Amino acid sequence: MVILFSDRNSNAEKEITDILTFVGADHISDKKICSNKGVFTFISTHKKNELKLNKGIAIFCDNTERFNGQTFPLGLIGICEENNINALEQFQKSNIAIISCGMNSKNTITLSSLGEYTILVSLQRSITDIKGNIVYPTDFKINLKKHYSPFAIMVSVAVLLFYGITPKEF
Repeated sequence: MVILFSDRNSNAEKEITDILTFVGADHISDKKICSNKGVFTFISTHKKNELKLNKGIAIFCDNTERFNGQTFPLGLIGICEENNINALEQFQKSNIAIISCGMNSKNTITLSSLGEYTILVSLQRSITDIKGNIVYPTDFKINLKKHYSPFAIMVSVAVLLFYGITPKEF
């Protein structure tokens, strides 16, 4: 299960939703339910929630204070942009692992090359997927059918890798 925390009018949320549903994920929000191939399910939320999950991913799209006090159960992995101080604090308070996305070598996921219709995304350190398999640092060349923000691409790659899916096209 993937939980996407964002402002209601977030462009990042819209782009991540577009990418993840393109690869076959089911999506649930307060406005619609979209069933695809059932590869995994992700939920968009715009308010704090009580989470009772054993495994999954929590993503902060925006640096919003509305989620202050949100707690995350052990077993979840947090994903956010490197400069999202609020998200980093919320994840650290819950003592969960964090995958940071950004443009420097300290981040788990970075971009190493950006073309008009291709992008090279780098996994900088090993992560463990949902099945317990280790995904080792490597680069992923992704063909783009549309233009997406670097953040939406990096988050989507992190989610797909967690579910054992090698990203190839968005």
